[in-house]
Amino acid sequence: MKLKNIYSERTTVRNYLIIGAIIGLVSAFAEYFLRLNTDDHQLLIPLLVRAMLSGMLIIGSIVVFGLLYGDRFTQKTFLYLVIVKSIFYTISTTFWLLIINGAWFAIKGEYPVKVELINYLKDDMYLINLSSVFIVIIAVVSVGQIDSLHRKGELLNFILGRYNKPREVEQIFCFIDLKGSTTIAEKLGHFDFACFLKDYYSDITEALRKTNAQIYQYVGDEVILTWSFKRGLEDNNAIICFFEMKKIINDLKAKYIAKYGVYPEFKAGLHGGKVIVTWVGELKKEITYIGDVVNTTARIQEDCKRLVKDFLISEELLNRISGLGNVKASFVEETIPRGREESVRLYSLEYLK
Repeated sequence: MKLKNIYSERTTVRNYLIIGAIIGLVSAFAEYFLRLNTDDHQLLIPLLVRAMLSGMLIIGSIVVFGLLYGDRFTQKTFLYLVIVKSIFYTISTTFWLLIINGAWFAIKGEYPVKVELINYLKDDMYLINLSSVFIVIIAVVSVGQIDSLHRKGELLNFILGRYNKPREVEQIFCFIDLKGSTTIAEKLGHFDFACFLKDYYSDITEALRKTNAQIYQYVGDEVILTWSFKRGLEDNNAIICFFEMKKIINDLKAKYIAKYGVYPEFKAGLHGGKVIVTWVGELKKEITYIGDVVNTTARIQEDCKRLVKDFLISEELLNRISGLGNVKASFVEETIPRGREESVRLYSLEYLK
């Protein structure tokens, strides 16, 4: 799993470097044509090279910053996040522009680099670009934080009207329920239990991110995850997610016990198939999935307690998986979930160390 995580992060950085290069090239062409009929006409090729490198370094710095320090911002306020990130990204932008352009001025050698940089910083185009970048950064960071109130990509789907009309899709669902939540809540009290849940949901975020899981709903002490079949089956994301969560919590077990006297233990049910997805509500809009698959997944998770198992999967979904790797599937029983006429064959999943 570690190799997959490293590869995933490298792929993320690489993709964003490409995006940065494209943004740089687009801005270079814009600047070139804006200066075309002025006294400060730019040479196209050097401008393209400088802009491309600047775009890659700026975007690369932002992505690396997010990968290294993103966890430190998970519980900060909206205003704090917007201000801190906007300032950092603007400083990073200025830094790399000065480095790249300073190197270019040194290569040209027409005037001292210090003089060239001072003139560059005083240039109206630089001030316009920096102001524009700062405004765009604030807007992007703000939209990103607002989007985090919903599932990833849900805001864009709403803008595009993707689910205004009900449509059929294939989805994988994972219902994850906290064990002994009533006992924990009674022991901790409402306030500390709320803090306990907040820490728990925050700590498992990295597992969800690594396995491309989308959070469908938080229902008290239960979290419902979902994947498209393509994303869920890719690298066994839908299965590995549970074990990644367990690993994170086991690593933090001492911290939880020191703070709360208990640590999160959970059970999960996994199933998938065709459902109807649509937007519902007027005062509060929400994407909802409707179908037998959702109800069956909930019942499978409920069976974990009766069967004394932590992780159950339906045979129907298990047959769609090409290989389990280090995960062992053991047949448990065939049952008819409440509210369903057809039986479901259940398997228990265990990670082999």
